[in-house]
Amino acid sequence: MSNLDTLFKEHIQIRMRSADKALEALNYRSLILGAGEPFGYFADDSYAPFKTNPHFAHWCPAAGPHHVLKYEIGKKPLLIYYSPDDFWHLHERLDNPFWASHFDIIEVGTKEKIWEMLGDLTYSVFLGNETKYACAKNIKINCELMEARLNWHRRFKSDYEIHCLSEANRIAAKGHFAAKEAFYNGDSEYEIHMSYLKAMQCVDTDLSYTGIVALDKNGAILHYHGRDKKRNGNVLLIDSGATYNHYGSDITRTYATKNCDPVFLELLAQTEKLQKELCQSVKPGLYYPSLHETCHLKIAEILENVGILKISGDYETALKEGITKVFLPHGLGHKLGIQVHDIGGKQLDEQGNPAPLNPSNVTYRSLRFVGTLDQSVVVTIEPGIYFIQSLLSQFKDSNKHADKINWSLIERLMPFGGIRIEDDVVPIGHSNRNLTREYLP
Repeated sequence: MSNLDTLFKEHIQIRMRSADKALEALNYRSLILGAGEPFGYFADDSYAPFKTNPHFAHWCPAAGPHHVLKYEIGKKPLLIYYSPDDFWHLHERLDNPFWASHFDIIEVGTKEKIWEMLGDLTYSVFLGNETKYACAKNIKINCELMEARLNWHRRFKSDYEIHCLSEANRIAAKGHFAAKEAFYNGDSEYEIHMSYLKAMQCVDTDLSYTGIVALDKNGAILHYHGRDKKRNGNVLLIDSGATYNHYGSDITRTYATKNCDPVFLELLAQTEKLQKELCQSVKPGLYYPSLHETCHLKIAEILENVGILKISGDYETALKEGITKVFLPHGLGHKLGIQVHDIGGKQLDEQGNPAPLNPSNVTYRSLRFVGTLDQSVVVTIEPGIYFIQSLLSQFKDSNKHADKINWSLIERLMPFGGIRIEDDVVPIGHSNRNLTREYLP
């Protein structure tokens, strides 16, 4: 038995135990998970790239649409694998993957046959977007209480899942090294992105999300997805990951040439130092929003150190009055797993009750995870400093603290866009494991 097979065996046993608990609590006999169907564009015969239902992916690494998994308490999971004789489209053949022995598998050639092979569906609950056949069987569809319980258990990563996330970081690191080299060679956003893909031997749809490759001022657009052809940028902000068995990495790096303003280079160095310190702070029992607050206090200190803020060391005011939020409008990070913004970040418990927020703190509003870090809850740590014209202009025109910003220095730094540095980190024992820095120091 391979190491991956051993890890998956433990993983599927954990899935079964958590499903047993959920099914018993909600009085269902079986859980039905659909891999999903492709999303079709309106009034068109083309489809978006397919993404597997994350609840299905949590149980089974099988690729492709329409597969259905049935789990009933006390029984081996049943996988109805969709494998049609289709010369129009590619369908992954089953062969003998490492995970196959942990399921009873039936291969079928039609979608109708899938539902015929599921057997008795009395007191079953279905989760997925392919609801046509589930409706015909008169079973419960997308029960929120069941989703809440499954979402809760998805936050705790098995050793198999951490292995997959580590592999996704290893693969992405190849792309990041290539992108860095391309940037310093003077390549354009488009060329850098293509170097990234070539190094990983993949295409765009293999990535865990649409990557960001931003030169100069484009780095101030938080979700920039352009691929400009202009060459010889002074700053590269690249935010891009990879996937492995449905699990995705989420990595950001910022690089700058010596042609940048010395203040920007100092900002980059201090942000890099801060990011590493924040990663080291990750440990079980830490309330994640408190680390987010620490980040903003440190950002205020950095901005004062380089002469952008004039606050005489009053970092608490900079935090509470939203001054730092002008330069860092997003949260410190989020949970990571099958989904890049993994589910349940604002969930208090297994029942789905919402986690309490701190409405008095304006920086909390953009935070995707407001819970306590537990063993094996993987998170991203991604502080940044940006020069975003709209936010700065609004602050300058209407905020009572506008005089605390050195506007002439802001004008000098505006062409360089922004800085973000991001790693994927998991609390383990009394410390943590940085899944990214193992491959991308």
